[in-house]
Amino acid sequence: MRRLSHITHVGRTIDLRRPSNVFAMLAPIGAALVVYGLDTNDVRRAVSTGLATFAAWAIARELDPDRPPSAVLAAIAAPVAALVVGPPAPAPLFVVMVTLRILVRSTGLPPKTTDLAVLVLAAVAVGDTPWGWAAAILLAFAMVRDAALPGDPPPNVGLWGAALAVGVTARVALSDSLGAWEVPETAGLVVLAVGLAGAMVVVRPIPVLALADWTKTSLEPSRLREAALFGILAGALSAVAAGGPGIVAIAPLLLTYAAVAVVRSADGVGA
Repeated sequence: MRRLSHITHVGRTIDLRRPSNVFAMLAPIGAALVVYGLDTNDVRRAVSTGLATFAAWAIARELDPDRPPSAVLAAIAAPVAALVVGPPAPAPLFVVMVTLRILVRSTGLPPKTTDLAVLVLAAVAVGDTPWGWAAAILLAFAMVRDAALPGDPPPNVGLWGAALAVGVTARVALSDSLGAWEVPETAGLVVLAVGLAGAMVVVRPIPVLALADWTKTSLEPSRLREAALFGILAGALSAVAAGGPGIVAIAPLLLTYAAVAVVRSADGVGA
């Protein structure tokens, strides 16, 4: 892990000695195979579902670091979302995952300059859709917000956040897709409602026992709450920007909030 920290401060390793992490490696493959078998051999949909399944697991890991079952349930919910409402968009889900990781500061260290540069370029690259723009613009705001939260601020984070906001907005404007809004179908509205209801539980402040990966310091509950707020805002903004397609693209994120809420409530936390 120390070698990785020399390269990036937002990358996390997966310890395969933990059963939940082994599940994280196997679940995307299983989800892809299930969708491939049940969805008329659609390879693209199967692959996107597999990637979204891992992203959902990782997002839940950031939102609820003390409870591995949250990540497991989120990974199970992702392929269900793909089958019920349609194929997800993995790229914005990974952008949201990184946003949460920066705000939670899961590694214990602020992002390096190279981290911020890579994130800006990657988020702009995938920001040619309303849902990609929604995830990227929330990442831009999260970069700036991170400097006001406990811990050392990242270098020049305001400039990087501004560059991302301008770059991704120009990108989606050039793609001429931001104005394409469609009325959500019933299944999509249900997923949106369930996700927002789950968020009402997830954003509540709770004690955190987990330690940062590299510094082994306690994670800040205030950072965890900020991450939860930014994550659900990305989902809601995607729905506002594109309607039905925006909900479909980000459905695994919405169901991840529902999954975390279910596990916390069952554990008597944040209910």
